[in-house]
Formats: sequence, structure tokens, C-alpha cells
Amino acid sequence: MVDRLPTVLFFPCNRKDLSVKYPEDLPITLPNLLRFILHHSDPASVPQNLASPSTKECLQSEAVLQQAHISHLEREIQKLRAEISTLQRAQMQVEAQLSSARRDEHQLLQQQQTLKKQHSLLQLHSEQLQALYEQKTRELEEVARKLQELADASENLLTENTWLKILVATMERKLESKDGAENLSPPEEGHTNYPEPSGSPRLPGSTPPPANISSSLAAERSNENRTD
Repeated sequence: MVDRLPTVLFFPCNRKDLSVKYPEDLPITLPNLLRFILHHSDPASVPQNLASPSTKECLQSEAVLQQAHISHLEREIQKLRAEISTLQRAQMQVEAQLSSARRDEHQLLQQQQTLKKQHSLLQLHSEQLQALYEQKTRELEEVARKLQELADASENLLTENTWLKILVATMERKLESKDGAENLSPPEEGHTNYPEPSGSPRLPGSTPPPANISSSLAAERSNENRTD
């Protein structure tokens, strides 16, 4: 029976009666196990009365096998250490990549928030521009309407001005002809009435004068008739 688990027992070749138990106070580690096996595999530790030629050969072959096994284990340990180093480097690279990815993600989040703010500002600016465009459109329509009214009024004024010039010229000709007739005729002769054209003067191919000018012409003729 053993006192604890795991328990390591060493059974020499063809010498099971000389089996040795691994010390309980010694930690079970690979170097301690190797020293324990090599110590109890040494032919010098075998009693002389039991050291037969076959036993010596067995011990030598076992020592060679153990040495080869130890060399193999050492190579495996070196490989494992190299793999551990490679894995550690790979772990460091992965951690660095993860850290870089986290930084990139944080930067992308900041850029996304900045773009959202810029989009909100642009949308607000677009709404303001749309409102300003509608306001300017209404103002331009109002200005165009007023300009059209001014153009119509200017056209009417030009027409009235033309008819007034015609009226003034007609009255001047009448006054000149009247003064000339009074100067040429003798005092005893009666006044000769010259027929006047009916209706208001018209320009060839033009529109009739406005109502206010027509009324002015009619009033002027009635005054002349009463004077004559």
C-alpha cells in the first residue's frame, strides 16, 4: 500500500526485489525523476553478489536506453520550449493586433459620431437654404410684379404724353391760324367760320387717345366755339 498518490516506484531490470520508491519529501519534477532513475540505474549501486554478467549487460543496455530516452526527452523539451516561445510571440502579436483593432474601432466610432454631427449640421443648413430660397423667390416674384406694374404705368404715361404733345401742337396751330386770320381780314368783314374736323385728332395707325385727353380736347373745342 502507498500513503499518497501519485507514487513512483522504480523496478530495475530482472531485479524486481530491488524496487525503490520515489522519496515522498521530494517534489515530483522532471529533473528529480531523471536523477532518481539515473541514481538507481547505476551499476555501482547494485550489490556485488548480484552483479552477474547478464545483469551487467542488462544494466548497460538499460542505461543506454535511459540515456537515449533522456536525450529524446531533452530534445522534446527544447521543442516544447521553442513552441512555447513561438506561441508567446504569436500571443503578443495577436494582443498587439487586438489592441490596434480596438484603437481603430474607437477611432471609427469617433469618426462616425463626427459624421453624424456634420450630417445634422448640413441638414439644418440645407433647410435654412431652402427657406431662404423660398423667401427670395417670393421677393423676386413681388419685384417682378411691381416692375410689370411700373412698365404698364410707364407705357400709359408715354401714350398720354404723346397725345398731350399732339393736343398742344394742334392748339398752337389753331391759335396761329386764328391770329393770322384776324390780322389779314378787314375789321368790317364778318368773321369767317372755318369748319373744324369732328372728333379728336388721331395718329395714323395709332390707338385713340385716352379718355382724359379726349375730354380735354372736347372741352377746348367747346370753349373755342363759345368764344367765336
